[in-house]
Amino acid sequence: MDLKVIQNVLHARHDIAQWQVTELRVRRNECYLTFLKPESERETASVRWHIWIALPADGELQGEASCTITPADGGADLRTKLTSAIQTARAALNPAWSLPGPADPNVASFRRGGVVACEGDGGAAAGALLSVSTDFFADPHVVKNPRAALASRVTEFTNAVHACPWVRPSAIELFASIHDRRLVNHLGVDLSERRTRCYAEFVLLHRPDGGDEVEFYDHVEAASLAGLRLTDRVAEAASCLRDGATATAPPSGIMPVVIANDYLSGLFGWYATHADAALHVRKVAVLALDAPVVERQGGERLNLVSDAKTPSLAAYRFDEHGYAACRQELIIDDVLTGLHGSGRWMQVLGRPPRGQQSTLVVPPGSMSLDQLRGGALEVVRFSEFRPRSDTGAFSGEIRFGWWHSPDGMRRPVKGGSVSGMLCDAFADVRFSSELATVGCYHGPQAARMFATVAV
Repeated sequence: MDLKVIQNVLHARHDIAQWQVTELRVRRNECYLTFLKPESERETASVRWHIWIALPADGELQGEASCTITPADGGADLRTKLTSAIQTARAALNPAWSLPGPADPNVASFRRGGVVACEGDGGAAAGALLSVSTDFFADPHVVKNPRAALASRVTEFTNAVHACPWVRPSAIELFASIHDRRLVNHLGVDLSERRTRCYAEFVLLHRPDGGDEVEFYDHVEAASLAGLRLTDRVAEAASCLRDGATATAPPSGIMPVVIANDYLSGLFGWYATHADAALHVRKVAVLALDAPVVERQGGERLNLVSDAKTPSLAAYRFDEHGYAACRQELIIDDVLTGLHGSGRWMQVLGRPPRGQQSTLVVPPGSMSLDQLRGGALEVVRFSEFRPRSDTGAFSGEIRFGWWHSPDGMRRPVKGGSVSGMLCDAFADVRFSSELATVGCYHGPQAARMFATVAV
């Protein structure tokens, strides 16, 4: 089975009005170590073709369905799956919409070697920027030699552990994947991109004086191996183990709380979720267009952008239907001013499609991280922390943190929980001037907000 066969079969089906095929080829290298001794190495490869079809529209509705094809499928399997998808589509009616063609506004255009046009925000200049390399979002070290690239990170991890002699490593797993994506449709769109995804998880052990051995588990994913920041994460994990052995309960009450990195990214993710065109079509979004997203009491105003050209796990050259990478303002000075979403939902809303959610970008704050910490509880690690998808209520058990007393002293803390409502917490929020890229987020490394600490 290959893409050309699938295209030929789809072209021959006159009962299908629209179709697109996404080919995803993944090559993945893995290595596992126990107590810094290699356990195994593995290399895998896979290919899948995801097919989406739509039947001729009946008024304002059209039937849609999808299926997945693998190399093990033959021509008969493909035809059987398409027949089943057509039957499903007849029973699954949705608002009618159209896939884009190569000449449609905001659609990416490629040739061999990279982007030659980008009709979204930024125009030809943005296209020229991306055309420097076909692997704009790929780690060049992983692409060139993934085994050697992983070996270099094993060395980094080993050196980081040796720099913290009070811990010993139990295990580490490292993955590096190369993803090649190609998108074609019935109108002639034919786009390709390459990107990488890297993942690490490890366990450190520590035995406090006269106590039982305790462990610390951590995991991280990034678009490049350097983005895993293994040296920093090992140092932070080792500090949590050592200082956590003498940690006591934090103070309780409503107080300034500093959170950073993954946890802060999750809070901004809630705002992005409710700026999704799909939720606005279904009328279940909590936020309303052209309305404030928070009742400002002080601090800094919220500004949030979805920018597919800013490198992260969510960056892309083109979205799931072929719309070009562009910058979309979602929140400006506390007001929801724009939406992201796939072409289908933007068309239903009567808005020009400009791509699905990508890298969430937030401008730097006005205070340094050290300034944010003064007189605040800084939570380094939660057991679990994320806002509810509907209300924005958040709560997390404190696994390790620091209480920075007003006199400049600090002490390690653990236990208790932090909770609050996002709309209240961000009403008087302040952001760090230091920036970080974490997962699908690029913005302030930390934020200081008021929340309830219960012990």
